[in-house]
Amino acid sequence: MKVRAATAAVVAASLFVVLPARADFYDLERAVGEAMDVSTNVGISREQLAFARSDVLRSYSNWLPNLFVRASTGHSFTGPTTSGFVDSQGRIVQGPATDFENYGFSINSSMTIFNWGASINRVNEAKRSADAASYDLEYQKDFTKALVIREFYDLVKQRKLHEVQADDVEAQRRNLEQVEAFYRIGSRTKADFLQARVNLANSELELLNAQNAAVIADARLKSRLNLPQLSQLDVDESLAIHLLDVDIEAEVQYMFDHRSDLLAGRQRVEASKAALSSAKKGWLPTVDGNFAYSWSDRAGPSDGEVFKSDYVWSVGVAVNWPIFDRFETKVNTDQARVGHRIAEYNLQQAKIDAILDFKQIVLNLDQARQRLDLSGETVGQAEENLRLAEERYRVGAGTLLETFQATASLTRAQAQLIEAQVDYLVNRADLRRATGRPIVTK
Repeated sequence: MKVRAATAAVVAASLFVVLPARADFYDLERAVGEAMDVSTNVGISREQLAFARSDVLRSYSNWLPNLFVRASTGHSFTGPTTSGFVDSQGRIVQGPATDFENYGFSINSSMTIFNWGASINRVNEAKRSADAASYDLEYQKDFTKALVIREFYDLVKQRKLHEVQADDVEAQRRNLEQVEAFYRIGSRTKADFLQARVNLANSELELLNAQNAAVIADARLKSRLNLPQLSQLDVDESLAIHLLDVDIEAEVQYMFDHRSDLLAGRQRVEASKAALSSAKKGWLPTVDGNFAYSWSDRAGPSDGEVFKSDYVWSVGVAVNWPIFDRFETKVNTDQARVGHRIAEYNLQQAKIDAILDFKQIVLNLDQARQRLDLSGETVGQAEENLRLAEERYRVGAGTLLETFQATASLTRAQAQLIEAQVDYLVNRADLRRATGRPIVTK
């Protein structure tokens, strides 16, 4: 029969996609670990942290003296001069051509001795910014872990839903065979036979949709793990449910104290405060120190006493007071003040978003837990209802419609149970991310 052949082809194709031979096996822990190693977002956050830490080292330079050393040498040629000078006897003497070597060496150093704490503020700003980048990295890691967990369980869900739908196709095929046999002996109507064929065709279409969803979920997880799309992937499909008791008030307080993006926001507020304080110091005078030493010499073929070694060294202190700096300090101060307000607004918005995120996750988690209880009971009831409907139909006490409805109810109940299980596991991981707790894979 064509319908039977088509069903076999669909099931065979889906099994090839869902359960490939020689597939590389991944459990959740391995998937999360490898995703952390290949995540470009985590890599970018890590490099941003390295960049911020380099700024800390640069900020210390305001406390340290600079030091420049220069050495030079060269050969000089000077032609005879056209002008001259009068010697002690009143004769005009013209300068002859000269040919000599030049030697030079110098050391220069300067440092800020006192600038009203501006250097300390710059160091504090850099340190706070580096701490914020460190928290950003931790949050990006948590976010990536939660995302991988979501995509991992989505693949598990789609594969299990595919299995449920494949079982429904097989059940519809058995119903069709039974109705066809009854129809041939005249105990069932043609309408029953046609309805069975329609139900089988609809079930096969649903199987194709389930297969497509499983393939998409498979591709998404491979992309997250940076695996070749043509590779074969098998995952641990066990769904271990450990129910949580959530103390909302305690979790919210823990979130404010430990969630990484909120901690990063606080550090940026402190960094902007230090930047503002540093900018204000631009109105005040600074005290700078300097040291310089230079030496030079010339050597020619007949220099005699004309060229001698020369050296100069100096030590000094200077007071610099920017009476008018073309509004640079004012602009820097205004921009730093704006940056501080923006950092405060960002932190306030981050808190608002965190509370909303937490509330949504808690509601989803509670809903998934209720669905777990209801779906577990419904599956058992649907299985018993299908068994009774099939028995009634077999003895002629029931209708084909009752059997179809019972089969559809069981398929729907099984799918709802799988979705509730996955939703609970995903939201459980999201809850740990939202509150700043370490994300676990077990």
